Amino acid sequence: MSCQIEDDDGDWSAPVMLIMRGNSASAGVYEDENGKKPAWPKGALHEGPAKEYAVLKGFRPKVLDVTGSSKRGDRDASDGTLMALECFQKHPTVTGFYGFSGGGYNLWHILNNMTPKDRARVRWVTVVGVDSDAPRSKFESSKFPGGSWTLDYSPNSDPHMFGPERLLEQAKRLANTPVDAVTGAGPIVPRKK
Repeated sequence: MSCQIEDDDGDWSAPVMLIMRGNSASAGVYEDENGKKPAWPKGALHEGPAKEYAVLKGFRPKVLDVTGSSKRGDRDASDGTLMALECFQKHPTVTGFYGFSGGGYNLWHILNNMTPKDRARVRWVTVVGVDSDAPRSKFESSKFPGGSWTLDYSPNSDPHMFGPERLLEQAKRLANTPVDAVTGAGPIVPRKK
C-alpha cells in the first residue's frame, strides 16, 4: 500500500497534518455538507472544515485517500491505519494527525504502533467524532512513551457528520481568527512547541 493523498500537490513542506477519513458507507447513510447522502467508498468526511482546521493550527493538510474502516474488526489492519503509518515514515514533515470517526479510532492504533522515537516527532493529535469507548484519556500523550503532543478532542454528537464543522468553529472562537483553507487568508495561530 502506498501513501495515497487526495489531490496531492507534491508539496510536503513542514509541518504536515495527515487527515484520516471515517468509515466507508453506501448511499443513504451519511450526509455531505449539502445534506445529501452520497456513497462514501473512500470513507466519510467533510474535508473542507478538516483542512481549514489544519491550516488554522499551522499545518499543511493532507487527506488520506482511503477509508478509515476496520478490517473485520481489526483496526491495526485497517487500510487507513497502515497508510497513515506509511505516510508518516515516508514524510518526516508529518507532525500532526486528524482522525474523524473511524479515522479517529484508528489514531490510537497508529500511535500505539509507533516507536517512542516516532512519537516524539508528533506535535498535534486531533480526534473527532468518536464515542465513549474512545475517551480523551486514551489519546493523551502521557499514555505513550515518547509522546508530547497537544491533543484536541471532540467526541461524537449529532449530527455526526458535522463534527469537523463544530470543531473548526470552536477552534476559530478560541483563536478569534477566521482562516480560509483555500486561500490561506488570515493569520495562522502558531502551534505550541
